[in-house]
Amino acid sequence: MLPDSKEMKMTNDVPNKGLEWTNLILGATLACAAFMFPGLPAAAWNAGIVGVLIVTWSAVALYRYATWTEWSNLTLGCWALVAPFLLGFGSAPTPMWTHVLIGASVATIAAIQLMASRKAPAPSSSS
Repeated sequence: MLPDSKEMKMTNDVPNKGLEWTNLILGATLACAAFMFPGLPAAAWNAGIVGVLIVTWSAVALYRYATWTEWSNLTLGCWALVAPFLLGFGSAPTPMWTHVLIGASVATIAAIQLMASRKAPAPSSSS
């Protein structure tokens, strides 16, 4: 079954561009933080990959907003939050706190954007 067309429809109406830019910056920060963890390859790779993906989906949302971009960032933020403990670098304070704080922030912002997009009126299709 195909998803609801309303769910997949892309618009230019980002609920809050400032929050989207914040997620983009947080993703870039996480990606750059990968270079701070040379002795912990799991932390470095995870920070780099997850950070780039957050930047990508935030940039897509800024260009053509769709709720799937926020769901992607919500998932990535939650992953960054738990990754230190699942990938085994939870005992290293700097990479652990970097992932936890940025992950929690990204997930929270994505959830706020999703709630705001549900409350926003649907764009009219009349010309």
